[in-house]
Amino acid sequence: LLIGQSNRMPTLEQPRELHSVHCLVDVASCFTSPFEMLVTSSNNNQYARGWRFDDAGRQAMVTLGRQVGSQSLGCSECVDDGSDPTNVAFTQQETGFRAVVKAKVTNLQLGDDLMVPELTLLADPIHTNTTITTAVVNATATDPCQRFFGMTTILDTLTPDEQSELFTTETPASFRNLRLIHGSCMLIGWGLLLPNGMLVARYFKLHPGTKGAWFKFHRICQPLGLVIATIGWIIALINFDVFQDRDTRFIHGLVGSIVMALGWLQPLNAYLRPHLPSSPDEAKTTKRIVWEHYHRGAGWFCFFCALFVIFLGTFMIPRPTDRLGFQSAFLVCILIMLGNLAFMKSDSKQDLKVFCCTRKVPPPDDADEKEANDDNDGNDNA
Repeated sequence: LLIGQSNRMPTLEQPRELHSVHCLVDVASCFTSPFEMLVTSSNNNQYARGWRFDDAGRQAMVTLGRQVGSQSLGCSECVDDGSDPTNVAFTQQETGFRAVVKAKVTNLQLGDDLMVPELTLLADPIHTNTTITTAVVNATATDPCQRFFGMTTILDTLTPDEQSELFTTETPASFRNLRLIHGSCMLIGWGLLLPNGMLVARYFKLHPGTKGAWFKFHRICQPLGLVIATIGWIIALINFDVFQDRDTRFIHGLVGSIVMALGWLQPLNAYLRPHLPSSPDEAKTTKRIVWEHYHRGAGWFCFFCALFVIFLGTFMIPRPTDRLGFQSAFLVCILIMLGNLAFMKSDSKQDLKVFCCTRKVPPPDDADEKEANDDNDGNDNA
């Protein structure tokens, strides 16, 4: 059965040896997605996508898989050994789920090169290692279709040309493309623009010759990065279901959504900020100090959580080449941040403290910086 891409191996290569019953029936994102029956291809180590089950057929396969698997072999949704009468009918398996089905083709899908014919089951599926004698129709037959249903397997009736027209080793590229777009948006937004905009606001303010440029850079990077990241977030919410399974994908999706929600609150609370005192000799109000702590604290929380989420995401990409590409790009983003930080610390008057809230407004170094502070509340987003 085709059960979806693995993070570590191609689905169509050696499914009997490498893919487990646990992945087929335990992982919600797998057993709720469409099931397909594989057929052998000209490559001995690779199978082709043969037939797609309808929803009823998929559920029947999940039920059979949970009877064939075993909790002692790592399948949490499978029956306990010996606790279910159906267990005596099978040799419990950890990998290599194989079944024989009697079905009719309801749609050949000839108009779509990436779709395979759809099946509707006419009888309950039977696992090929069953020991139930009443299920056997022809005990002397070696072919599972002849043995259990007294019928010729459909592959024996199709010519090689017909098989090549019906079956395929290709998978739809759209899902991969969506994953790449999502990852790219998040990498550009939370891996490049937003963190560097934060670092500039925190550490570049007192760099000699900044002349208020830090605030303009911060004001450009933050909205732009947030919009790009939001595009990636929407793509993920619409197309990826990571909340069904309590695994790395759940953590990636949950923490990522929290970061996005807090990220969108940042421009809102920046707009509602209490203004600075008009004179450097006046102390900041308590509301202003509380706001500064929240704004900066939320920003740094998002900063570190976003890097953690991106790090997890780079290990969730199925294709090794794509995975390596994103990991390399993430490393480049980290190096850019470190380089940016090293430049800003050169001749800077600030240390590397994350928080720096003072009671009084620091006096501007020159007229240009004073204008940035007066017009934009320059300390707001530090």
